Amino acid sequence: MADLDSLGIDIVIFCSQSFHRTTLAQRTEKGPVLSPAETFSAGESCRDSKNITMVHYWRPITRKSVPSRNWAVHTIQRLKDSGYRCSVAIGLSIGAGIAQHDLIETGLLAARSDTCDEMWDDEVWQDINSAAATVGYPVYRSTSCAIALATGKAEALGVWDSRRGAAKQCLPCNCPKSQRAVCQSRTLQSTSLEEPLEWIASQLGQDVSRFEVLPGKRVRVPGEVQQSMISLTLHKYQIELLPESISAERAWLGRFGRGGDNE
Repeated sequence: MADLDSLGIDIVIFCSQSFHRTTLAQRTEKGPVLSPAETFSAGESCRDSKNITMVHYWRPITRKSVPSRNWAVHTIQRLKDSGYRCSVAIGLSIGAGIAQHDLIETGLLAARSDTCDEMWDDEVWQDINSAAATVGYPVYRSTSCAIALATGKAEALGVWDSRRGAAKQCLPCNCPKSQRAVCQSRTLQSTSLEEPLEWIASQLGQDVSRFEVLPGKRVRVPGEVQQSMISLTLHKYQIELLPESISAERAWLGRFGRGGDNE
């Protein structure tokens, strides 16, 4: 960490810690996982760093892993004291490729669910959010918000904007007033979309005349578009592309996790 800090480059490190080991009898994670004590220690190792910001990734939040508000207050205080700048709370993922029987066996899921995305526990979130306000520590519902706070910049994806889900993603969170002011100073309205649209057309090899501009900086485009292009456009211009279909791409490059193949 000292060597990384000496590079003089702004670095944001996300440490994933569910705290299941403190609340559940049966281990829910597979493979080598830090204990909560080790996670606190990791934060302490960077507490005095000039260029490294530690962010806690809290996934998933369920009643089984967050038993009470008092527990949340104690845990969030430990995170703050250890040097973490903020946390990002994520719900329990349910959907294709996820073995629900494993979630039921470990106690994270009470029974099978037809949910196809994220199972969010509002009561648990209220305990966490209330505890965060008591401690004076930001807990977000978007990774983008944590990156904005860590870098001192406006949140880039429009989480704070009413047309982008602010009522659920931004407003309920315990965010410093100074950071909210930075985000609110940014507007999704652009004086001209001509340059971004020309860039998108060039990247897709299409003609701008075939695009349909919709409210909220959403653009309908013909044909199939790669996932990476949709993500890049959203980050670069805060424009959401709506293609006819999306081309899936592998998240990892190289040989990691592929059994040694060179694809």
